[in-house]
Amino acid sequence: MKYNSKAVRLSDVIVRDIWEGRFDGAKYLPGEDVLAREYEVSRTTIRRVLDILNREGVLIKEPNRGSLINPDLKSRLSVEDLSAGTLPPEKITLGAVWAGFPDAMTIGISDGIKAYAAEAGIGFHLFQNVEGHAKVLEELAHVNELAVSGIVVLPYNFDGYAEALRKLAARDFPLVCVDRPVKGLELSCIEVDNAGGVYRAVVKMLVEFRRPVYYLGAEPENDTQRLRYEGYCRAMNDGGFDREVEKCTCFYPSTDNRPEFWPVEKKQEPPYRAALEFLRRVERPVSIMAMNDYVARGIYRAAEELKLKIGRDVMVFGFDDLPLASCLECPLSSVRQPRREIGYEAAKLLHERIMGKVSRPVTKCLPVELIERESSRLADKR
Repeated sequence: MKYNSKAVRLSDVIVRDIWEGRFDGAKYLPGEDVLAREYEVSRTTIRRVLDILNREGVLIKEPNRGSLINPDLKSRLSVEDLSAGTLPPEKITLGAVWAGFPDAMTIGISDGIKAYAAEAGIGFHLFQNVEGHAKVLEELAHVNELAVSGIVVLPYNFDGYAEALRKLAARDFPLVCVDRPVKGLELSCIEVDNAGGVYRAVVKMLVEFRRPVYYLGAEPENDTQRLRYEGYCRAMNDGGFDREVEKCTCFYPSTDNRPEFWPVEKKQEPPYRAALEFLRRVERPVSIMAMNDYVARGIYRAAEELKLKIGRDVMVFGFDDLPLASCLECPLSSVRQPRREIGYEAAKLLHERIMGKVSRPVTKCLPVELIERESSRLADKR
């Protein structure tokens, strides 16, 4: 019989086998090679299983001798324990792995994972690196050393991510991507309706102001950026401005993958400079769909420098609905994405994957919400 290779589930199987006498009352569990052959899994998986059972007290690790089967095992477990699965829920631990400075997006996702873990009575560890991708890629390459049952990953379009995740998927290691999928890989992913959100915002401004809407954002290098721009193009096409799309598109070089641009003061510099150049040459009044709220903030800075008024000379819609959106002097209209729900749903899906309730990649696309504020409203309608 081919047993499920997930370490947590296999741990339950081995405890049941010990209970039912599969090992003929032996004092020690067989070696890693023997167990790997008998349960048809890799030695890596067996090592994870042994770590779990040692932590649980099912086994007692004896240096140079092996894993002693705890003689008190039967007194610690009831028949009900065995029928329900021996490992208590808190011994399943979810991990979240990503690079970048903590921001509203990653904090929201982390809070959602934490909330689900608390409800389900399982553990959660966050592995976040603010210095770059190398440490994150190292953690993905040695995920067995993280003492987690599965991981939530924010993947970048950066050398190494696709290969690291491909190897984990090949080993059947439970993982769920958030925000964006990985091109060429069939992995579970929790996304939001990026294209639909931008589409609705652009149509709103097209109808309101009866003029083309400009798009200001990074040259698309990941699916999130591509989908947002695609939503813009479709809205312009449906609004009868398909011939204006190229002229109305203002891209700047993407910095998403570059750690030197992760601090917030650096993050806003490229969109600010692009907005400054754009606003100097464009005819006003003008409507702009910003790729995200950081880009919108750059538009605000540029408008202020050029003595232009947001909500009169420049109408703006952002995306993400960061805290800054409602705090600006002219509050920013934005597409709100459910950051906490992304994390919650990712954790739920990952837990189901670990428990064997989900056996194939699943993609969930969560709805977004238009939050209209003064930056996209005519003054006489406020």
